[in-house]
Amino acid sequence: MADNEGSPRKDSDLIDLLLKDKLVHDIPITEVTPCLSDSERIKFLAQADRPLGEVLEILYLYIPGSNYSEALGSLTYKRQRRMVTLFSTGKISMTYVKDRDEARKLLEELKDLINRAFAYSTSHGKPESDLIETRKKVGLAEVYNSLPKTNCKECDEPSCYVFAIKLMSGEKEMNDCTQLRLSQYADKLATLSRMIQPIRL
Repeated sequence: MADNEGSPRKDSDLIDLLLKDKLVHDIPITEVTPCLSDSERIKFLAQADRPLGEVLEILYLYIPGSNYSEALGSLTYKRQRRMVTLFSTGKISMTYVKDRDEARKLLEELKDLINRAFAYSTSHGKPESDLIETRKKVGLAEVYNSLPKTNCKECDEPSCYVFAIKLMSGEKEMNDCTQLRLSQYADKLATLSRMIQPIRL
């Protein structure tokens, strides 16, 4: 979940220093139950020590495959079979987690991401509504047409079309496509980035 550019830990320390009073400092786990899809794994609820409404739209624009509901005040996305939901109240739910130790580690990573979003909010303000609307209108055909369409299978998927589906669902990331890193596809990468990850944290 951490951005590849720079060191997330150093970035987090700097953010903490500059925005101490505006950050999430603690996300204690409040409830743990067996995961419905696998009884050997858990799902849990946690509660951030401050509301998250200010950053849900920012995280929506940053996390490919995420779904944002203004009416429900929630953001949902999938990562490695885990369903993650953040609520404007600060409540967080996550499924398909190995155990409490993994849950705490995942919450630390999520806290860093949330705090980077608060830093973005402080420096850039609320995202423009047209950016949100454009992101909502991105469809499978547009994503597929922005891929190299070589069907090279280096992403471990049978075709670029299947990769596009998983990219939109959050099961794959742009950097999983090795072809997009080639110079001849730089324009496609830029177009795809604008569509599914229009801001960087």
